[in-house]
Amino acid sequence: MKRSLGAALVALVAGVPAVAAAAAAELPVPVQQYESVRYYSAGVGVEERKQVPQLYPLKVVFRTDAGNLLCNADVTIATGGKTVFRGRAEHGPWLVVDVPPGTYDITAVQDGATRTAKGVKLGKGRQRTVVLTWKPADVDMGL
Repeated sequence: MKRSLGAALVALVAGVPAVAAAAAAELPVPVQQYESVRYYSAGVGVEERKQVPQLYPLKVVFRTDAGNLLCNADVTIATGGKTVFRGRAEHGPWLVVDVPPGTYDITAVQDGATRTAKGVKLGKGRQRTVVLTWKPADVDMGL
């Protein structure tokens, strides 16, 4: 008990990045990296959604307008015309991305159908959730 408390205090003193790194080690899904941007996808099942910490400032959720959650969206995030992230939400309907504060354009492709969110503003110290929605007829629901 003393050992884990001591480790937590060290992480706290070292700052938020150390706490985020420790929390990332506890994730049930892998933290991946695109260039210098860390990210993970998760959210399959209610239990996983309850357990997965929201570590990074941007969370993108993929769903249909009927409420079905979607996995495997290919995502590009750009700012000022420059791509800063490219990846796939292969472990669930949430994509949580560690990008700095700024304004971003998000493009996601699911089964050939594209959705975008332009001018997404991220502030310091808070997470922003962006929900991208498809019509069920536009995506493969696996049925």
